[in-house]
Amino acid sequence: MAIFAGLSGLFSVLVGWSVTLRLFSLARRTRAVPEWLLAIAFGGLFCIGFPLTGASRVPAMVMTIEGALLYAIGTIGIVVGVGALARFPYVVFRAGKSWARFLSVAIGLTGMAGGTGAALVVAFAPNRESMIAGIQPWAIALVTAVCASYCWNGFESMRYYAKMKRRMALGLAHPETTHRFLLWSIASGTSVLMTLAIIAIRAAGLPIMAPLGASVIACSTFVTTFCWWLAFFMPDVYRRRVLGIAPEADAA
Repeated sequence: MAIFAGLSGLFSVLVGWSVTLRLFSLARRTRAVPEWLLAIAFGGLFCIGFPLTGASRVPAMVMTIEGALLYAIGTIGIVVGVGALARFPYVVFRAGKSWARFLSVAIGLTGMAGGTGAALVVAFAPNRESMIAGIQPWAIALVTAVCASYCWNGFESMRYYAKMKRRMALGLAHPETTHRFLLWSIASGTSVLMTLAIIAIRAAGLPIMAPLGASVIACSTFVTTFCWWLAFFMPDVYRRRVLGIAPEADAA
């Protein structure tokens, strides 16, 4: 499992950076808010946040200045990423809805509070035991914000996928575009299951990098990352075999 966890983590970093670079390139061309939000979300969460906070939990880094600095920088990335990810469904799917604006802000503020508290505990805890005890409520708040962002994105994507399927039946939507909403929903749903498991592990007072936590994170990370890879770098063989799109029809 340790080897799989390492490979899954490496795969997620490579795909995360590739998707982020593509999104920033697209955002610079279109200057559209949704593209910028996704680019910031991916960059904050998967290029900075999760890799650096994970690295800070390596045994050699725990209770060191370097580890606390890595955790603080990574937490800032997660907070920024969560804020952007929570705003995406409001801008794209629920623009102008007061409840959606409130939900977006509430998720962002929860993530900010949790991230700030967790970073302060890691920086100033006198020993490992007090750090583990002190970080738990703040970490749960931060992970809850991440979970809420994923959950909202997954729900809205699946709802829109159903609409796109009906349009596709009438010849008004492209199969590949429609399928991307499904992939985004699956990736978000898998991430929700992962974060719920992390919350349960945290609430039970178990170390997050113990075998159970590491296994849950590794498996869900692989599924999520694979869906993102398909959504943004869909190979022709997948288009042909799964979507039934011939290369010449796609080019046309």
